[in-house]
Amino acid sequence: MNTPVKSLSNLLKSSLKRVEREISKNIKDEEKLITLTAGHLIKAKGKKIRPLLTLIVSKMLNYKGNADVTLAVCIEFIHNATLLHDDVIDTGKIRRGKLSANQIWGNKVSVLVGDYLLSRAFKLMVKNKSLKLLEILSQTSLILARGQIQDVGNNQNVNLTEKKYLSIIDAKTAELFRISCFLPTIITDQNKKTQKIFNDFGFNFGMAFQLSDDVLDYFGDSSKMGKSVGKDFFEGKVTYPVIHCFKKSDKKSKKIIAKLFFKRKRSKKDLALILDLMKKTNTYKSSIEFVRKYAEKAKTNINKFEGNKYKVYLDELVDHLIIRDK
Repeated sequence: MNTPVKSLSNLLKSSLKRVEREISKNIKDEEKLITLTAGHLIKAKGKKIRPLLTLIVSKMLNYKGNADVTLAVCIEFIHNATLLHDDVIDTGKIRRGKLSANQIWGNKVSVLVGDYLLSRAFKLMVKNKSLKLLEILSQTSLILARGQIQDVGNNQNVNLTEKKYLSIIDAKTAELFRISCFLPTIITDQNKKTQKIFNDFGFNFGMAFQLSDDVLDYFGDSSKMGKSVGKDFFEGKVTYPVIHCFKKSDKKSKKIIAKLFFKRKRSKKDLALILDLMKKTNTYKSSIEFVRKYAEKAKTNINKFEGNKYKVYLDELVDHLIIRDK
């Protein structure tokens, strides 16, 4: 099946090969365990959506040069660093359809290799001699860490509000999508209006992406996703479908949900129970509508670029968020 991600990857085949060469070069270390651990994750079948966004926006803005490839590599390093750290925090077992790095080499190695990738990203930016880009990426790393801490701090909290949850996913997920689309406007010296267009597009795309992920965790197809359905639930993560279900439930059902998330461990029987409650509260439909809200905003953001031959790829990518892997 030729998905929008595959179509975009084919379009950017030459640039992606350059990105992959730079990744391979920059994870090759005298400490073989670093190369092995980083390569295990980065060279797995990830979609590389964030680097793809950086490359396609650069093309939309007629960029000619090599900085777009460097930025794509940095963003991929930062993203994979967060995945290595996430799997330690969440005691993850499967990542991209394979055993996660922490399951093979342990938590200590995973954390340290994640740190190594972050350091590599900043070293590449220093080499690029752009203080502005380095400043933006440094701030993004702080925001990502803050978002992850807030996420962990609200584990099992069924009283988490929609407003607070949206601020958490803004920091932990949407932020990296935002700069993936915003940074090309810096290397092409765009005016403030164009910078805002792609800044807002990246934010709305990132929010739709995370909310879509939340929906898939309860209603997706595990064979297509490369991870098990219910992963967030078993880890005690309160995501948008849970927030909606809890809000729309009666007192008796709210007590059941609270009890499920208060437990130290949740079973498949527990998952079936909350799925039944979600069905009663029309959670799937409401969650998809919420994804669509951000997706439509993202498409509206780039209306000014109607006629640009690359815009259609972004439109298709946004539409795919609503139906991906379901």
